[in-house]
Amino acid sequence: MIMDKSSNRAEEVSKDLIPGLPLELAMECLVRVPYQFQSAMRSVCRSWRSLLSDSSFIKGRRRCGKAELLLCFVQPFSPPNTASKAVGDTEIPLGVEEKGEKRASSTPRFGLSVYNATMSTWNRVAFPQQQIPLFCECVVVQDAGKILLIGGWDPETLQPVKDVYVLEGSGRRWRRGAPMKESRSFFACASVGPTKVYVAGGHDEQKNALRSAEVYDVEKDEWSTIPSMAEGRDECQGFSMGTGLGGFCVLSGYATESQGRFRQDGEVYDPMTKSWSRIENVWPFPDTSPRGRTITAGDTRGSSRLRCFSTDRELQSNSQWESRDGWRKWKLDVEVIQLPASGSSVYVGSSGGESVIMIGGRRESEGAMMKTTEEKNAGNWSHVNDISFGFSTLPFSHASIYV
Repeated sequence: MIMDKSSNRAEEVSKDLIPGLPLELAMECLVRVPYQFQSAMRSVCRSWRSLLSDSSFIKGRRRCGKAELLLCFVQPFSPPNTASKAVGDTEIPLGVEEKGEKRASSTPRFGLSVYNATMSTWNRVAFPQQQIPLFCECVVVQDAGKILLIGGWDPETLQPVKDVYVLEGSGRRWRRGAPMKESRSFFACASVGPTKVYVAGGHDEQKNALRSAEVYDVEKDEWSTIPSMAEGRDECQGFSMGTGLGGFCVLSGYATESQGRFRQDGEVYDPMTKSWSRIENVWPFPDTSPRGRTITAGDTRGSSRLRCFSTDRELQSNSQWESRDGWRKWKLDVEVIQLPASGSSVYVGSSGGESVIMIGGRRESEGAMMKTTEEKNAGNWSHVNDISFGFSTLPFSHASIYV
């Protein structure tokens, strides 16, 4: 394992990782330690803490096949009466309310649940305020090793917020990130490139659909305003567009005056030209939100593949959109795939090259995960496992990270 020469931590990491062992051999040992022990490793010494914070550490784990895949879900839950273990091996008293706290009994609690797909275990992450903002967006910046929670509703006022919370992939503590320039919820959000997160659309305090958009630099902890979209889009879905091209696509959504009627088009932002382009006929379900019903993948040719999951067997069709913008070329292939379950109690996500769905049950003790490949045999679903008690409620947003 070779440290990145450009890393600011390279000098610290190179000092006595394991006394008596050469640096390369010491690194080969440490990258093989299971994820559950990484928080304890940070407390051993400064050089280990620096190593775990360096991007070369996860690259080394992936190279030797020891990286673990975490699926992070923002989901409502019923607080248990007993302590629950957090991702960082920290015992947290979930569900304990401060004296004098006033809450509407109908207001749900939201938490960040993590499924370790490698170890088949579920945990809920500790959070300083006992619960995360309602309906916040979860996004991962893999190269920076960070998990972000952005926007959503204040749990008490039920109003959109600007809040940003950042968690290191192997850390135990949240920190406040710089807030967005505008409060918003139910917006499009995606990680694009090694350090940027884009947000657009959603709605404001008056439930007005937003056209505005902004970008967050996770290394600088700064937000910048970018040009607004042509249309206001509430309950839209965001994803990165094209491997290496750095585009940000905002799919569907609806205008203020047509709530619940989802648009069939979308808009793509090009950071190179700082402009938006419209894409047509990419969401064929006007009565269904694209949230939790789409996944995307890029390829080496710079195109993106959008998979839309539906319970309607009559909508098995393919479409293709292509646009030329100067010397750049955007390409989006759209495919509709039949879900293995009927009804609306499903949520689709992506896990290490496979499409994964959560099927919710009537109670928190019911639920299952199924998967299908993202290649030729897509649509042939297989059972992964039953979901652990307390984690089967359908999520609002999700992201995945290798640790």
